[in-house]
Amino acid sequence: MKQRILFVEDNPLLAEMYAMMLEGEQEHYVVATARDGEQAMELMAQKPFDVVVSDMGLPGMSGIELIDQLKRRYPGCCRIIISGLSDQQEVVRCLNTAHQFLAKPFNVKELKATLARIGALDAFLADEALKSLVSQLGTLPSFPSLYVEVMKELRVEEPSIERITDIVSRDPSMTAKLLQIANSAALGLGRELSSPSEAVQYVGLGTVRSLALSVHIFSCFEQTRLEGFYIDSLWGHVVRTAAIARRLMQLEGAEEAEAEEAYISGMLHDVGKLMLANSLPKEFQRVVVLAAGRPCTLHEAELEVLGVTHAGVAAYLLGLWGLPATIVEAVAFHHTPTCGHAGGFGALTAVHVGNVLEHEFFDSSPGTRKPDIDTAYLSRLGLQGRLDVWRTDAAALKLMTN
Repeated sequence: MKQRILFVEDNPLLAEMYAMMLEGEQEHYVVATARDGEQAMELMAQKPFDVVVSDMGLPGMSGIELIDQLKRRYPGCCRIIISGLSDQQEVVRCLNTAHQFLAKPFNVKELKATLARIGALDAFLADEALKSLVSQLGTLPSFPSLYVEVMKELRVEEPSIERITDIVSRDPSMTAKLLQIANSAALGLGRELSSPSEAVQYVGLGTVRSLALSVHIFSCFEQTRLEGFYIDSLWGHVVRTAAIARRLMQLEGAEEAEAEEAYISGMLHDVGKLMLANSLPKEFQRVVVLAAGRPCTLHEAELEVLGVTHAGVAAYLLGLWGLPATIVEAVAFHHTPTCGHAGGFGALTAVHVGNVLEHEFFDSSPGTRKPDIDTAYLSRLGLQGRLDVWRTDAAALKLMTN
């Protein structure tokens, strides 16, 4: 089925250029343009588009306001913002509204890759088995208010450590997890970090942002109790996976923002297990027993018992929250990276490898078979030769934490 794409741009020359970029792709795309937000909403009312690509600086209704209206009125529409470097503070404001950002100037290859990634992700999240199971989960966690407050402070020109600390300190669970992570990371200091302020300064604002999302979900399900399934162990696993994923991004020379994206993805990659264990305890208990008895991996047992995996369930929630497509993709396909559309090393690769290396070096539990690295996937990306380097780095992390 052809993707219907609407470009919203008030500059006629740019609007024409965007339409021409996909001129030879008529078998894949139907392209239209709108001069402003009002016309875009009129066209959406006539026949909704699958994707809207809007410039940030529109006359009248701004790009942010347009994307926000689209999210409320057409939640199934993919929303992409085009922004210049001077718009970065504005881009942050769109974090929970836009699916993806394209920096000016962008090229057709980048646009096509973005559309392919989002199209594949949308198809995955629209899977009937996944939607059917999610409908049985009861009330899904709401978007965390703590995250909104943290992001509000991060949007100002000079974010204040003191104000971030004050926000964090109002949530006991967030404070405890922050101190735990900070002290784990600060083993070489020779002293224990005891105040939230010290912890925030040590781990950095990106980690605080990640924690605001993950701690919220863990807090929602902290009363979950199943034989053979331990929330504290899961928390340790996601924290270490996130740390390894971020470290791998740094080793491969990624930008800091990309490394933080991988860290967030690592923190969130297994929250689907919590959702399943809490809402479908009998079924998930069967999953745990099956995985331990075969042995097979947990996600293989989930497919057999439930028809879906925790990765899909988590990605569905994060998609509803409007998190960037790269994060949702990394969570959705962390066991099956070939299903993603990442063209090189990114959050998906880092979380896939980080998850396996965490199990390899830190998981000593018997029974359930540990996941494997998809070496064919790494070979396709030309990265298999980096595996020994990554494994050595993960081993060093274990030595630091022993």
